[in-house]
Amino acid sequence: MDRDLLARALRPLVPELTSFARWLVGSVQEADDLVHEVVLRALENAETIDDPTRLRAWLFRTARYTRVDIFRAGVARSRLLVLEGGIGELEDAAVPTDPVPAILDRVDVEKALAKLPEIARAAVLLADLWQFSYDEVATILEIPVGTVRSRLARARARLAQLLLTEAANRAAGGDS
Repeated sequence: MDRDLLARALRPLVPELTSFARWLVGSVQEADDLVHEVVLRALENAETIDDPTRLRAWLFRTARYTRVDIFRAGVARSRLLVLEGGIGELEDAAVPTDPVPAILDRVDVEKALAKLPEIARAAVLLADLWQFSYDEVATILEIPVGTVRSRLARARARLAQLLLTEAANRAAGGDS
């Protein structure tokens, strides 16, 4: 894919990717660093990204594995993202519109999600929050579709249990 075309295709995906990155790493600064790294990798590999319809899944999968590569390995947390004409438009797009806060005002979903194992949490976020298909989730997490289905079923059941417990605690006037 042409690098300029790729840069234009990336812009609307950056807020969603940033939100996912924040769920992955838990820190705004590290999430921003992760998104910068993923965008840089995409631009460096523009010629290998030939199907724009799969770009979104490619970015999410790359974010997941880049997090492992960079943050667990202790490698430098950010590289300067250099685009022709600067990063301006991508930076402007990087301010996320997170779809979760409206839900968090009513029920502490974030806390319940944090109690799930990482792979289960990623599957739920990808399928339920960012509306990836099961096939796309399987591609991003590099697991079979059947495994995606079973992990989602178990994760959703566990989330329901955690949220019901939280609701019961609140109704009883206790803390969780």
